Amino acid sequence: MIISSEQLLFENRNLANAQAHVQAMVKKGVIISLKRGLFETDVNTPGFVLANSMLGPSYLSFEYALAYYGMIPERVCTYTSAVCGRNKTIEYENRFGVFTYRDVPENVFPYYYTRELFGERPYLIANREKALCDQLSTISPIRGIKDFREYLFDGMRLDEDIFEELDFTKIRRIAPMYHRTNLYQLVRLIDKEER
Repeated sequence: MIISSEQLLFENRNLANAQAHVQAMVKKGVIISLKRGLFETDVNTPGFVLANSMLGPSYLSFEYALAYYGMIPERVCTYTSAVCGRNKTIEYENRFGVFTYRDVPENVFPYYYTRELFGERPYLIANREKALCDQLSTISPIRGIKDFREYLFDGMRLDEDIFEELDFTKIRRIAPMYHRTNLYQLVRLIDKEER
């Protein structure tokens, strides 16, 4: 369970030095620090469950979600999440892993992510189409459609069978909202592949 320092101090308000008690709980491993002022009580909680709570609103996306869906062959060790309005990449590292938060355009943010459950613990993750669009929005522009296709399937090593299963209507809907060359290229590639 995630708990804030304010909650801990309130729960221990009758102690002479509640702050020292909280620090002792961290040293003993009773609670684990996620970031300043935020703690987890269960050492066995997987990091992906914690990502949305550490900085929000956010949803898991980018490389983490692509690997989660088996769209890329690499194992991703960083929990990559999308946020909006931060204008910078934010990173936290703790006992549960490395958590990275990158901006996506505000008008794209509310589309195509879902609430999943790990046991009784909820977390938010982009669907396959959104994760791909988010990821492509972060890389340097690729101009030619041939070079773009090569990057997608050879550079990123995106699974071509899974790519063919994507809902291209969703991609066509959100891709222009990013105002990024790579997302326009993605739509052009989809159009070309469907001919």
